[in-house]
Order: sequence, then structure tokens, then C-alpha cells
Amino acid sequence: MQAVLEALPLEFRQLREAVHAFARLVLQSRLFPATHPAVGHALRAAHLQLAVLLERGKSVHLVFSGDALHCLNFKIDLRGKDDRAIILLRESLSRHAIGEIELLRGTAPEELACFARLLASLPCGVAGADIASLGAEVRAIRVRNRIEARSIAPDRALVPAGCGVAIYEAKAGDRAGSPGGTMGAVVRGILERLEKIRSNEGTNAGKTIMSVIEREGKGTATILLLNSLREFDDYTFTHSINVAVIAAAIARELGFPDGFIDGIAHAALMHDIGKLYVPREILRKSGRLTPSEWQAMKRHPVDGERILREEGFDLLCRRVAHEHHMRHDLAGYPNSREGFETHKASEIVRIADSYDALTTKRPYRRQLNPYEAIKLMARGSGTEFHQDYFNVFLRMLGNVPIGSVLKLSTGETALVVGFSSSGDEIARVRLLSDASGAPVAEEIVIDLGEIDPATGTALRRVAGILENPVRDIDVGQYCID
Repeated sequence: MQAVLEALPLEFRQLREAVHAFARLVLQSRLFPATHPAVGHALRAAHLQLAVLLERGKSVHLVFSGDALHCLNFKIDLRGKDDRAIILLRESLSRHAIGEIELLRGTAPEELACFARLLASLPCGVAGADIASLGAEVRAIRVRNRIEARSIAPDRALVPAGCGVAIYEAKAGDRAGSPGGTMGAVVRGILERLEKIRSNEGTNAGKTIMSVIEREGKGTATILLLNSLREFDDYTFTHSINVAVIAAAIARELGFPDGFIDGIAHAALMHDIGKLYVPREILRKSGRLTPSEWQAMKRHPVDGERILREEGFDLLCRRVAHEHHMRHDLAGYPNSREGFETHKASEIVRIADSYDALTTKRPYRRQLNPYEAIKLMARGSGTEFHQDYFNVFLRMLGNVPIGSVLKLSTGETALVVGFSSSGDEIARVRLLSDASGAPVAEEIVIDLGEIDPATGTALRRVAGILENPVRDIDVGQYCID
């Protein structure tokens, strides 16, 4: 048994030890008064284990679903029939209708002891009332009720303003994955800031992503893994949302049926989930990776496929996770057998993945503007990328993609925010500076197809595309309604 435990990931072992230590603290708090030596010993052990977990981040987020606690991509089974402490912890979480717990860095031993006493006690009859009574004592532990256990009015905050333990009631019928729920709200916020593709495609793709999130709902592996990815590396999480939108838009432009578009959106959301197993210091390194670090990075497609297989995801999701770095000519990674063909969904996601990565600022690489990114990617058409799919991607973005900064014949500079409704690829732009170079503070959007009635020629023409990408302007409002 010891050999099996030692083979598990270090983070999982530490999480398991912390949960078991806290469960023992709850048990001792149930059996003995707060001043008893047994409670003090259990408290020191639990606080020490929590401190180990918090060395890696600002908080530890636990989700109680069914008979298990979930944290990152790990699952701690709480069905232990012969472990009284674990049984009590499970029953206490259920009895108090607790669905999520977030422990912040700096959680004091006294706060941990107070929270353990709450769990060890019997609820006073109103869901959350016990927790509200702890407001003055607990400031670094946040809790949310289980949605299925609601028994009071929607939107009613159970803890007075300023209290540390936060309980929030969701609206009736809300689920954690719905547009009104936690993950849905986060994803919607990203969609509203999306800068990568133009209005119609972006709007439709955004709706597809939200339908996937809502369909998956509370407690599903998709939502749990997205939460894990968000807590582990926010860039990878946001990147996954962007890639899903771009991939869904490409698939729709290619004429695929709605069922496939929905599937590719789901697969794209999960395509980088294997990065949960890449150390943070590698993901966030600003310089060139060493050979050993690069090998660790290259394992994420294999780890991603394994995670999704173990969690019961469909074959499409697993293939995209495994194949999204293989390239069209199979020269990428992981290595593939002779005659292997990547899935069409993987080909689409690879295009979306590359475009988003190139046009997003990263510590180790210069951010490209959309026009530069397309020029660079075009070199790989037919080798790195499926040529037909890439051509459709180019047509979807337009000759001058959204996000490009233009120098106009008038001396003004402008940001491309869309295209004219006639569909003839004439850009609509927002002015950034006037002919003298002075910034234009107000929002002025103009159509470059506008004709001067006196001369019959265009009022403004594109004189050039500037090299510097712009990210301090909210382009998203033009891309996602």
C-alpha cells in the first residue's frame, strides 16, 4: 500500500493528507471541547497540512459533489466505511448543505478550529445560519451552499456584509455551469472581451460555448476540470475559451452540422487540460525552456488524453487533446504511427490554438498583431495546417483581421473592429489618433468604404498595417454581442 501511495502525484498525496487531517480535526471537535489536548493536536496537524497546500497558490478550492471532494483534477473519495473521521466530514458537509470551500492563504489556526466546530455541530434549522454566526471569527474561509439544498429565498446573502465566510444563494434553477452560475459567468466574461474574430462568427460561436457550459452543468467533469485549470493557470484557462470560440467559428464556416460544431467546442475547451500536469514554473517561464523542461511540456497532450479517458469523456475530446500538436504532416508531437490521420476536429483546433497563442502576450515571446500572425501561419499551410481548413480560416478573418492597427491615407490611425454589412471585406474601424497623432478619446467608428460625394473616391484608404498589436482597447464589444 505504501508503494502505491508513493506512486501518486505529490500534490494529490498532499491534498489527501490535508483532507484527512481536517477530517480528524472535525471528529475531535465533535468529541471534545475546544480546550482539550486532542483538539489542539489535531488542529496543529491540519493547519500544517493546509500550509503545505497553500505554498503553491493563494487559495485551495474544494468542491463537494456526491460523495467526493474535488480539487484541481484530483478527487478525494469520502465514502470510507472504516474511517470515522472521513464519514463524519462527508455527513457534515451534506448536513450543512456545503458545496464549495475556499481556504485562503493566511488562514489562521483559530479560523480553522472555528470552521471545524461549525461542521461538527448540528445545524440550527436554517441553511447557512450556523456559518453566518461565525462571521466575526472566520475571515479567510469562504463557503457556498449546495444548490440542490436551497430552502430560502433566492439572492439572499446569508452572511452580513464584512463577514469572512461568504455564502451566496444562486437564483432558483441556476446551476454552477449555467450562464448565471459561477463557471458560466466567468466564461461569459471572457467571451465579452474576445478580440480574435469578427462579429457574426464570434456571436454564434460564443452561443455555442455557452450552450456547452450550460449542458454540462454543476458537478460534471467538464466544469470541475475547467475550474481546476482556471485555478492552476489563468492564461491556459482563458486560452482554452478563446480557442473554443475560434474553432467553433471555423467549423461553422466550413459548413459542419450543429452537432459537430458543439462537439468541437467541447473538445477545444478541454484540449490543453493536460497542462495541469506541467509544473507552473515551466508554464510561466519567461526564457527559453531547457531540453528537460521542453520534454515535460510535450507530455501534456498524452496527459490530457489520459485525464479525459479516466473521466469518461467521449472519443472526440480525447483525440483533440492528444492530437492538437501533431501538425497536418504529423511532424509535431506526440509521435504517431505511419499512415495515421489526425481527426478533422484536431486540424481545426490546431489552427485556432496557433492563432490565439501568436496574438496573445506571453512572457517568453513577442505578441504578434493579427496580420503578422496570419502571414506567419500561412507559411505552414499544407504542412503544419490543413490547407483547405486554413483557407476557410483566412476567408473568415478577412483580408485585414480584427485587431489590426491601420495607418490611413489621412494620417489617422485606426483599429479594425469589423467589416461592412455588404460582405465585400471593407473594414469598419475605430479611430485611435487623428492626423496630427493626438489620441481620439471618444469612440468614433467609421466605414472605410465611405465615399466622398464631391470626388466619388474613398474618404480614407489603408496606407499600411502597423506592427504593434493593441490590447488596451476593448475590442470584444464589437466581436461578441
